[in-house]
Amino acid sequence: MIKLQHVSKTFRVGKNKIEALKDVSLEVNKGEIFGVIGFSGAGKSTLIRCINLLERPTSGQVFVEDQDVLKLSKKGLQQLRRKIGMIFQGYNLLETANVYDNVATPLKLEGVPKDEIKARTEKYLEIVGLTDRKNAFPSQLSGGQKQRVAIARALAHEPEVLLSDEATSALDPNTTDAILELLLKVNKELGITVFLITHELNVIQRICDRVAVMENGQVVEQGSVVEVFTQPKEAMTKQFISNESKFLIPERLKHELLESGKLVKLTFLGESSKDPVLATLAKQFDVLPSIIAGGIDQLKDQSVGNLLVHIKGDRTKVETAIQFLHDQDILVEEVQS
Repeated sequence: MIKLQHVSKTFRVGKNKIEALKDVSLEVNKGEIFGVIGFSGAGKSTLIRCINLLERPTSGQVFVEDQDVLKLSKKGLQQLRRKIGMIFQGYNLLETANVYDNVATPLKLEGVPKDEIKARTEKYLEIVGLTDRKNAFPSQLSGGQKQRVAIARALAHEPEVLLSDEATSALDPNTTDAILELLLKVNKELGITVFLITHELNVIQRICDRVAVMENGQVVEQGSVVEVFTQPKEAMTKQFISNESKFLIPERLKHELLESGKLVKLTFLGESSKDPVLATLAKQFDVLPSIIAGGIDQLKDQSVGNLLVHIKGDRTKVETAIQFLHDQDILVEEVQS
C-alpha cells in the first residue's frame, strides 16, 4: 500500500545542512494501522509529509499503491492526494465557517456535484458523531469535537489512506481515547489504511498493528506492536517501551532479594496469562515465588501482563523452575545485581 525505500531528506538553513531523514525504509500494508513513534526532532513529521509530497525527499523512492509518487505529473499528484486524507494536531479548521461548511467547502473546491457534497458531508458527520453540531462554529467546539470535524473533512474525500500527524497530542486522556476509538472504527468499518505518527506510547499500544521507532532521522527498530513492545532491542525503543518504571524497588530491597533467591521479570502474552504458573512452581518444584510488582498493558488485540517475581528455594530447584517458565512461552528476564 505504502512503501518508502531509502528515503532521505536534507534541509538547508543558511550554511547549515540538517538531515531530517536518513535512509528510511518501511512498508505499510493495506488495511492496517501503522504507527511511527519517536521524540520531538526524530523526523516523524517530515516522514509523514513525504508520503503525499508535502515534503519532497532529497533521495529515495515513495510508492503509494505501486505508483512511484516522485515520478507523477502535477495532475497525477493531485489525483493521488485525493486518495490520501490527512489530519493534524492543530485541526486547521475555517474559523468563520460552521461544522457543515468546514467539511463541505473542500468538496466544493474540487467540483464535486452539490447532491454528492450534501450526501458525503452528512454521512461523515454522522460517522464522527457530530450531526447535532453541524451548525456550530469551531469556537463553540471542544478540542475533541474540532478533531472530529477534521477527521470528517478528511473522510469526505473518501480516501484510501488516512495520515495522522500527532492528531491526539493536544487532547486530554479521555478525549484521546475517544479519538482513537474513532480511528479504529474508520479503519475497521471503512477499510481505510491509517498511517500515524506520535510521541505517545498509549496511542501505539491501543490501535496500531505495527510500529516503527525513529531516532535522529532514522528508523532504529520496527515490527509488530506485540513484538516490539515485549522484546525491545534498541536503547531508544526501551526508553518508550521498557517496563523498568513498573519495577522500581529500593536498591536495599533488591540486594536482599537477590541474596535470598532469584529475581525474574515475566511477560505473559495472550493465553499464557491464564495459566497459574506461579502456583505450579510452588507445587511442582518446591520453591517459593513471590510477586514483588506487576501490571497489565492492553494492546490492540491482546493484553500483556508483566510481573517482577522473587523465587526462593534450593538453587538447583530455582534454576529448574526458571527453565520451566521459559518452556511455557513466557518471556523471562533475570534481574542482575
